[in-house]
Amino acid sequence: GEGGSTVRVVRVSAVGWLCLGLAVGTICGGPWLRDLVDLIYGYRWNHTDRCIMETPEDTGYGVDFCRTPVDCGVCRDVDRIEEVDVDNLSVEQFEERYAYTSRPLVVRNASINWPAMEVLDYHWFKNIYLSDPEILEKEGDECWFNRYKTPEFRNLRSVFRLSDSRVSMQSGRPWYVGWAVCHEKVAEELHKLYQRPTFINPESTPPKKPWIFIGTPGPGAHFHVDNVDLPSWQAQLAGVKTWYLRPPPECYWSCPGNLQTTLYPGDIIVVNTNVWFHSTKVTGSELSVVITNEYD
Repeated sequence: GEGGSTVRVVRVSAVGWLCLGLAVGTICGGPWLRDLVDLIYGYRWNHTDRCIMETPEDTGYGVDFCRTPVDCGVCRDVDRIEEVDVDNLSVEQFEERYAYTSRPLVVRNASINWPAMEVLDYHWFKNIYLSDPEILEKEGDECWFNRYKTPEFRNLRSVFRLSDSRVSMQSGRPWYVGWAVCHEKVAEELHKLYQRPTFINPESTPPKKPWIFIGTPGPGAHFHVDNVDLPSWQAQLAGVKTWYLRPPPECYWSCPGNLQTTLYPGDIIVVNTNVWFHSTKVTGSELSVVITNEYD
């Protein structure tokens, strides 16, 4: 009647739709949906900087670096790692087909005449690094070091504390390690033992700071992609190592699947490790020794 209060009735169905809308909005806007999308695509996308986030190798958490997505045209027609003998590869052929196209290549017998083939081993590195106490004191970003799956290697100094039986694979677990030669004295001595591969243009920048990868038969590097300045070559000086390559995840639907090749002493692999995800395994029965350098 007049003067009485007004009662507003809200239909139960309207309340239900309101709750459903709130739930859907919460779910679709939640962080787990972004994680699900990343899982489907195979990579983590940084929406602010518009780049792909790569996690650190040691922990698997956080952000190591953020890379620009790869143009999948570089791997679309690559269904194998090509091989050629060094005597059949000219500078012109290398530059036209391989040098700047990110097409991986194995060059057989490319370092077979280097003095390093006869000289470089674990004991050579140990002797020169321990010859001067100040050498191993140098640290910094340029002195990159990766222990991979050998947790007892805290630094390069600990690598050279291995027992002779561990080095000769007569005891203990497999080990594998890599480092950048940021030490001037060591780099100078190394440069006397190798030279620019004959198929690389002699006018390119001379090799500067090499990397060394050394380890016993067993796991090498896990699947990862690098964040270095240039493509590189890697010379197998001793031992046998199998390489596994796969296209970056953003090219999963555009490029062929995994690729594989095995390097023997004297072989060089040329691969743009900023593009190709790669892992390695030391096979055979000998210690693997590899020297690596970039080229432009």
